[in-house]
Amino acid sequence: MAVNEYGTKTVLSRRTFVGGAMLAGTAIALFGLGGCAPRGTASTGSGANFTPGTYTGEADGKFDTIVVETEFSENAIESVKVVQHRDTARIAEPAVQMMPERIVAAQGLGVDTVSGATLTSMGILSAVGSCVDEAGGSAAALRSVGASDPSGATEALAADVVVVGAGASGMGAAIAAVQKGKRVVVLEKNSNVGGNCLVSGGFLEYLAAPDEARPEMTPELHRYIEEVLDSDLAATYDPAFVGTVREQYENFKASGGTKLFDSPEFYALDFAATTGEGLPPEVYLPVARNITSLNQWMDELGFSWETPTHLITGYTYPRWSNPTTGVCGEGYFDFFDSVVDDGGYDIEIMLACAAEEILAEGGRVSGVRAVAEDGTVWEVSAPTVVLASGGFSGNEEMLRQYNTDWPYPDSSLTTTNVNGHTGDGILMAQALGAGVLDMGNQMMFPFNDPLTLSAENVSGTFADSPIVNKQGKRFLDETADRFVMTAALMEQEDSLCFMVSDANSVYVTEASPGEETLLRRGQLFKADTLEELAGQMGVPADAFADEIERYNGFCKSGEDEDFGRYFFDELSPVEVPPFYASPATWAAHITIGGLDAPDDDFRVRTESGEVIEGLFACGEVRNGICGVGSIADGVACGKLVA
Repeated sequence: MAVNEYGTKTVLSRRTFVGGAMLAGTAIALFGLGGCAPRGTASTGSGANFTPGTYTGEADGKFDTIVVETEFSENAIESVKVVQHRDTARIAEPAVQMMPERIVAAQGLGVDTVSGATLTSMGILSAVGSCVDEAGGSAAALRSVGASDPSGATEALAADVVVVGAGASGMGAAIAAVQKGKRVVVLEKNSNVGGNCLVSGGFLEYLAAPDEARPEMTPELHRYIEEVLDSDLAATYDPAFVGTVREQYENFKASGGTKLFDSPEFYALDFAATTGEGLPPEVYLPVARNITSLNQWMDELGFSWETPTHLITGYTYPRWSNPTTGVCGEGYFDFFDSVVDDGGYDIEIMLACAAEEILAEGGRVSGVRAVAEDGTVWEVSAPTVVLASGGFSGNEEMLRQYNTDWPYPDSSLTTTNVNGHTGDGILMAQALGAGVLDMGNQMMFPFNDPLTLSAENVSGTFADSPIVNKQGKRFLDETADRFVMTAALMEQEDSLCFMVSDANSVYVTEASPGEETLLRRGQLFKADTLEELAGQMGVPADAFADEIERYNGFCKSGEDEDFGRYFFDELSPVEVPPFYASPATWAAHITIGGLDAPDDDFRVRTESGEVIEGLFACGEVRNGICGVGSIADGVACGKLVA
């Protein structure tokens, strides 16, 4: 294997980055992803006596059935092939490729699962196990064969910038830095690039959208703007700032504009007044400017936006868009692939390699120590470290430690996040004395599939479909912010609700396994009458039918007498059979607080406000920024460190 000028074994070139796109931009053999040496292989009499042939087995993955074909000789597993799965492509593909290789190499089912793709890995193991049993072997015996020993090796690597985390902000920072000629190493604890972006809705504010990509202004949107300008927050905030927004809006109306009004200043005032995040406009203004700059950069490089812009759950103003390629947020990483390829850039991405310690010498950072999946310790030296490791929604202990607002139950807290968002970057920085801010500001996502804790499987039209509880009654304004909606849901029996839709408004995302599978697994209900649907949901039929009739009346009048909603459109009524109900519950989604690293320089501060030299933070790991917009945060940070 080639050794580069920095003494490392491999370099991720633009060709390997793009060539491995389905594996999130890298070659599996690189950086410890090949797995560890198995402790032992199966022997005759230990479950490895088979009737030769090819057998088909299946098991549940995260979203749908995983089907494998396994070929056996008399005493060996000759090959394993995954022939069907519906799990998220960029998350599942490393497992789809590596798990068969590990099983065959070890001749056992006790092999390590792939970091970040545990459910897919376990589904493959279970499906192969059924093949083993069908072929006359013993899956139970083979489950004790194949566990790996750590390598024990230590390797050194040098760079100008090391980025911890290969999600939205991390890849934004890495690409911005490499565009400036920096040598960049990215450490990612999972076996894929993408982070939470891959399981999010993939929605990004398109503030720089041209008129042709914006929806028409409506009386309801004008009413919304006036409510923001007349809000309690606007009444107590800087009059000059609010006056600027008012002037922009009046000039827009005077110009005869008919497409969606927006500006960075209105964005900042809107978010501060309506999202429930509890942050002032000055926090959102630099975010808006960074996102506008990102939009323009993406436009220049040919990014394809879904248009017109639209609203999303918890954010009423329709300024959001998403990629036209991939599902959820995959399209952003397709875009990153093309940027790296077209620019001829080399970025070293070390997958399944978890950062464990920020190294420091003489009062400044000097690199990062990480441990790969095979046990190899990597000491990556660099004068600049960028933390882009995400928040801590997957760390129940930290959620409870810092919680100031939510009535968390005694039972385990669940999260919408992918594996790994456990506050590692925050904890490593705190070990160097870093300060944190607003850690109690934790956003839940109110409507997730109770089985997979993902929004992708919830069918209906977010912010449009009516939502009812186990009594068949509405209990909220479906266009409210996420904090208000979650608080309302927590008060309902079992924190369970149903999103109700009809033949016109039902929407099953491309990321889900599809209507048939959802119905089979009880993740969706469907009926020709509301009464029949209520029976499947387990709610009172008469109360439910009456509630939907009342709601439909509000859709026609444009005024919700029960909860004050006034945004309705042609998809809002539930009138045309068949009717659908999608069960949902809340889960931890985003942590808004984080490291003290201000917008102007992204440098991490200590608890006393002193800069930790060489240490930067972007995205959800720092205070005040979250979501897909973290790409903009990362790009802005990457430009500064470079």
